[in-house]
Amino acid sequence: MSNKSLIILRGKRYALGNTAHWLGWCLSCWLLAACSAREEQVTLPLPTGHYEGPVTYQGTDLRVTLDVREPTTGQLQADMRFPEIEGISFPVAKLRYKEPQLNFEQEPSQPGNITVSAIREGDFLRGIFTWDTIQTEFVWARRGQAVERPYREQAVQLTGISAGEGNSLLARFLIPQDTALRYPAVALLPDIATAGAAAARADLLARHGFVVLLVPPLAVANTTDSLGLRLAKAAITVCRAEKSVDSSRVGLWVRGPRAGLAVLGASQLQPPVAFLVIEGVSIQSAAEAKPFQQIARQRIPILGLYGMADTTVQASESAKRLRAAIGSQRRNAVRVYAKANRNLTIAGYTNAKGQWQWPQPAPGYIDELLTWLRQQTTR
Repeated sequence: MSNKSLIILRGKRYALGNTAHWLGWCLSCWLLAACSAREEQVTLPLPTGHYEGPVTYQGTDLRVTLDVREPTTGQLQADMRFPEIEGISFPVAKLRYKEPQLNFEQEPSQPGNITVSAIREGDFLRGIFTWDTIQTEFVWARRGQAVERPYREQAVQLTGISAGEGNSLLARFLIPQDTALRYPAVALLPDIATAGAAAARADLLARHGFVVLLVPPLAVANTTDSLGLRLAKAAITVCRAEKSVDSSRVGLWVRGPRAGLAVLGASQLQPPVAFLVIEGVSIQSAAEAKPFQQIARQRIPILGLYGMADTTVQASESAKRLRAAIGSQRRNAVRVYAKANRNLTIAGYTNAKGQWQWPQPAPGYIDELLTWLRQQTTR
């Protein structure tokens, strides 16, 4: 073979070697890219767990816990609690999660609403906490598994009450989960303006051993006079039929302009309700006081609750008229809380030292409420 032929052959071998090397390099790159793509496509686990940390505003810390659970596959449920403030904790609404963002609210479109917008970073949540007009950044750390709710939720139809298009109105039961066989119960009929507070009230009562029936506030607001009567009756009736409820210890909690109608409906039941809680109800005339007079004659215990900073009613005058209507029976009481708003909460403020004071339930409200309810329901 000539030298020229040998050089050509060697050149071809060299070219083939380079081609093989280049193809190997391309294959390696493709494999790495494919692996990376697969890693990117791996779905991270949902951000379930028990998170803790503070929110801080103007130098004042408030401890927060957030329990995020997955009760059914792919669906999240969460509770926000303030261990230092009983009575304001709540099951969150409109929880949305799209990796890595977690967003939720206390109760949409409510005055003083709490919202959280967070980014998940491993075992941490970092984001913005908003309470009414206050906004601050936070970092909460995951500290183990989520704490289970001490109650379960159960949807129930209110017989004879229409939600439109032939459908029965749906309400929610909150049923404690402990060793008791039967519980006292409260049918809670809020108005639209206090829907967020109503959810917190229901959570509080369920955590203290009461079955709570929470009726949608929109349904309460939209009732006609006759339907208002039937709505209260239906709520009490469905409570009494619930197998976990002691039917002799069922009461009614009412709020808003249709409270008088609800009270009349409850008074017509046989047997009548075990107790009544009247919250922030305007009573400006003898006619508006009449339903409460009628039910007081049946010796049903009545608790009236008013916040002096509630701008939706003339609290002082209404409380005075309610006292006159229900008389001085030993088990009746009317509580008026100074500086408390319509949610029976003291709004946040900056004190004389320039330190922020976080919103709080009216002093004494929680203890007085629970004590009164236990007195009416303890055998």
